[in-house]
Amino acid sequence: MGGTVAEGTLAEVIRQRLGDCSPAERKVARVLLADYPAAGFETVARLAARAGVSGPTVVRFATRLGFQGFPDFQRGLRSETSGTDPAPAERDTPLLGPIDAAAGAMRRTVQGLPPYDVEEAVELLADRRRQVYVAGGSLLAGYLYQLLATVRPGVHVVGPLSATTIADLTGRDVLVAFDLPPYEPAVTALARHASKQHAKVVLFTAAGLSPAAAHAEVVLPSESAPRALTPAVALLEAVAGRVLERLGGEGAIRLAQAETLAAELDAP
Repeated sequence: MGGTVAEGTLAEVIRQRLGDCSPAERKVARVLLADYPAAGFETVARLAARAGVSGPTVVRFATRLGFQGFPDFQRGLRSETSGTDPAPAERDTPLLGPIDAAAGAMRRTVQGLPPYDVEEAVELLADRRRQVYVAGGSLLAGYLYQLLATVRPGVHVVGPLSATTIADLTGRDVLVAFDLPPYEPAVTALARHASKQHAKVVLFTAAGLSPAAAHAEVVLPSESAPRALTPAVALLEAVAGRVLERLGGEGAIRLAQAETLAAELDAP
């Protein structure tokens, strides 16, 4: 086993190395992170099937991390998990219990995000040359649309009857799709179509990964909190905030103009 894998837990190594992987290898990485560590103990064939890649891709992914092959990767994973202590139980109090659970889910969501996916999402959404289409999960999609449209032009909401709009997608466009459980086949179909048109797909999903992840360039999973969308909302707000930072002065000017116009429209 190569010494490079001793940088931390294997999950952390996978997150940090995601940007070095090929697109097919990133699919393997995301399946592993979505069901860590259990997915790492599956056979090469089973893991390949879950990721939608070939068996050799799984082996190449293991060697990219510094292992001699997939069995060596599994030995490293077994060594890491053999001494893992069980997680402490959440406090069960009327109000603090759900709040603690949501806060913990938010922390784990942020800690579990691969830097590659975060930077790629910000880069795509801050590129003013690209049209951005937001679809799926109506509440979250509408919120992200509001956040982005106030800081940059060319942002659109894709409604249930927007087939004509989606038909115009090109390789210069970005589709931002939301698909949280229960996963919607329509979102997967939309992501598949966008990928075929060579548009970039940014997917906000749950830790278990929507089937649409197979067609996404960037996957941003959030851990589910009991009866709450808090982690997903916090994630999209953080990404939108980074987009505003990347846009710099232009984004701040557009935001100020939008706030001024909103105040004028609300005036009696």
